[in-house]
Amino acid sequence: MNRYILRDGQVVTSAQPSEGLDVYCYEETGGATTCMFLSDRAEVAFLMRCGDDLNVSYTGRR
Repeated sequence: MNRYILRDGQVVTSAQPSEGLDVYCYEETGGATTCMFLSDRAEVAFLMRCGDDLNVSYTGRR
């Protein structure tokens, strides 16, 4: 499972791959991967991939 930090600061975990998304990822000392979205478009694409798997509502507002 990867940890993703949404642009509004929310943190979610997902098995969705980060390949093809505009993200910056780093591996922590424990081996966990954390990814941060670098664009609104990448975040929306990720949320669309996840569908109902996440308990996150995307409003499009900052």
